[in-house]
Amino acid sequence: MNVPASPASSRAFDIRTAVVGAAAVFGMGGIAVLRSFDPSALWPCAFHVVTGLHCPGCGLTRMLHALVHGDVARAWSMNPLAMIALPLLAAMLVQWWLARPLLPAWLDRFAHDGRVWIVALVAFGVLRNLPMFAWMAPG
Repeated sequence: MNVPASPASSRAFDIRTAVVGAAAVFGMGGIAVLRSFDPSALWPCAFHVVTGLHCPGCGLTRMLHALVHGDVARAWSMNPLAMIALPLLAAMLVQWWLARPLLPAWLDRFAHDGRVWIVALVAFGVLRNLPMFAWMAPG
């Protein structure tokens, strides 16, 4: 016997589907733009120009550009933290959309703790500016 979904659960599914659909459309648009334009030809990072330091996001657009062109090694050299974070964020979005766990429990708890993300960004931002971690700075 089929039980009709309650309006609240149906609406929640529709909102989740709309958010994931919008993310997919935005992502496809970003891929199209990055396939056509080289972001290194546009403008430099304002933070880097002013301070001479690399912020946690430095190299992100060039990393995405390299990634959509299939150059994984170059993408890694531009922003290794984002290369690790992007698949995790995508899995978290799909997990939220399906409303069921996909990630192992330990990783799910770790990924949903905002403090972990803040510490990772700050640590990455500091380390990539130290000479011994120069491999983390965009090439």
